[in-house]
Amino acid sequence: MTARSNPAICAICCLALAGSAQAHSLEIGASGSEAKWDPARLNYLPLDRVPHPSLGTGHDGLEYVVVLPNRWAQTQVLHVCFVGGAPDLRKKIVSIAEIWIQHTNLSLAGGSENGPDCAAHDKSEIRIGFAEPGYWSYIGNDSLTQDLIDNSLVSMNFEGFDKNPPAEPRFTGIVLHEWGHALGLHHEHQSPASGCDSEYDWTKLYAYYQQNYGWDKKMVDNNVKQLMADRSAYDWSERDPQSIMIYGSNPKFLKKGAHSKCYFHDNNSLSNLDVTGIEKTYPAASAQVALKFQSATLPIVLGMKIPDNLRFALSRQQILVNKQLNLQKQ
Repeated sequence: MTARSNPAICAICCLALAGSAQAHSLEIGASGSEAKWDPARLNYLPLDRVPHPSLGTGHDGLEYVVVLPNRWAQTQVLHVCFVGGAPDLRKKIVSIAEIWIQHTNLSLAGGSENGPDCAAHDKSEIRIGFAEPGYWSYIGNDSLTQDLIDNSLVSMNFEGFDKNPPAEPRFTGIVLHEWGHALGLHHEHQSPASGCDSEYDWTKLYAYYQQNYGWDKKMVDNNVKQLMADRSAYDWSERDPQSIMIYGSNPKFLKKGAHSKCYFHDNNSLSNLDVTGIEKTYPAASAQVALKFQSATLPIVLGMKIPDNLRFALSRQQILVNKQLNLQKQ
């Protein structure tokens, strides 16, 4: 999970796998981009926030890794608004998001009171922009971190899509990946079951990130190392080289290079296990049972001694669940 000041987020990055302990992946936008981070975001960046061209191709990976505290309420409506982007571009992004949504008990709706445009301090669950560096999304309900809303920051970004969008099928692949994060999915290379920690040449990794991005050892570990094998925090599956939640890796940071099991390639469609994972997370057939279970278990977990970052995410989840239950009573 992530600290309150650094919400879970992900970005399609490059590298040996610049993963994030938060939600998403930074795939680089156009090379030579002049996009700049919003200054107000600097304390709340996604962990894998460094835009950098994707390197290499590969195979093998893991299917779904769900960040349980960052889930939405079962049966929740996710409101979507945009900052920039033509109507056709917005429509296409939402239609791609529906590929995920159709396998859940969630639904999408227009976000702002003013329509599809994000308002100042907009509380829409998904707020999409195109002006900041890279492609990324906060993981699940971390998009509702109050600091982000107070500073009118988007929760998902597709750099340059409004000016020079990537060609298909990569356009769809990037959008699906980011929406996977927005629904609560993490990067596959950081799965507790990946075994990738032993595959990396950590000396090269630490030196590379220090030289190019000024990251210290802790920052690199947070972005690349496996997540804790804790079923109360994460749910994960068997290996799935076709998962949309994988992004390409650079073999020079792997001890076995392109022969490593952690040498990944980008995918552009949902795998069978991606579908299984999201259906398990938001079961359509038993939506009401899942909502009641979510409501019953959250107070128990929140009554325990848990890290602050987990408490913030679970508290947000509880608020959303209570709101959903009240809506159904009306």
